[in-house]
Amino acid sequence: MKGIMDADTNICAVILNYNDAQTTMKLTESWKDSKVIRNIIIVDNCSTDDSWERLGEFKEEFASDHTDNSDNLDKVQLHLFRTAKNGGYGSGNQAGIDYAVQYLEPDYIIIANPDVHFSDDCVKRLKEVLEAREDGAIASAMVTDPEGRELFSYWDLQPMWKDLLDTAPLARRMFAPVLKTPLLELPEGGDGNTRIVGALPGSFFMIKTGCFTPGDLEELFDRNVFLYYEEKILGQKLKNLGLKALLAVDARYVHAHSVTIDKCYKKAADRQRLLHESKLYYYKHYLHKGPASLTAAGMFLGLVLAEVSVLTGLLRIKAGR
Repeated sequence: MKGIMDADTNICAVILNYNDAQTTMKLTESWKDSKVIRNIIIVDNCSTDDSWERLGEFKEEFASDHTDNSDNLDKVQLHLFRTAKNGGYGSGNQAGIDYAVQYLEPDYIIIANPDVHFSDDCVKRLKEVLEAREDGAIASAMVTDPEGRELFSYWDLQPMWKDLLDTAPLARRMFAPVLKTPLLELPEGGDGNTRIVGALPGSFFMIKTGCFTPGDLEELFDRNVFLYYEEKILGQKLKNLGLKALLAVDARYVHAHSVTIDKCYKKAADRQRLLHESKLYYYKHYLHKGPASLTAAGMFLGLVLAEVSVLTGLLRIKAGR
């Protein structure tokens, strides 16, 4: 891995915060001495707690650490703004991209959840991957949890019937071999350690801005989707533009996605309904399915919702709740 990033390369990182200032501040603090990230943009997605006030204080402290430093121009700069409403993941991150393009003119934009961790070397590797292909538009690394267990690092862009099967917990297990292309069978993306994939997890990826027109960058995320399926929507947009999503299999990042069991039980059905709404939107607007197909898909998803409710109930019984 090359030791020093080109000084002229402007890499901006966008962090979307919603009611989680502590995690956002911890991630930002970890980038304070980064040698590759030039600007950090925290987007507060109209939090309902005290996040905005806490982040404002944090920004002042962050800036004060640079004030008396003669090398101030080489330090990471922190930007903070708040959205007028919580429009969801896509809308909030798009606001961050818009800010970066308007004020900072970045060569690359990192999209990062507050609960991820990655190194400068990982960022350097993603830059190498994107530079190796003219059509390389976004890139990410293999993802693990804090214990080192591998998580989902990519998705295929499947036809609707496969995508539906991948929704149902039992069907997903039964048809697993046909629902996802094995890593080693994915097309190589320029070297032996890069693969071309359909979609990358939204928790962490890097965008090469030079691949897009200003108009395409303004519409990278679909603001009509509040949560779920942003990754596959982005994958379809890249496909339509003749661009590629790339996975560096020799790089890693950590996603410490932690949700309490009580919260999972309480909101599982609500999250499943939101997922189904996003799926149907994706099928209609990106797979271009008609009324008959959408009706059939809706009926199948209704059965999946019932399945999830039953499984959740069984888990509650098992937990003695």
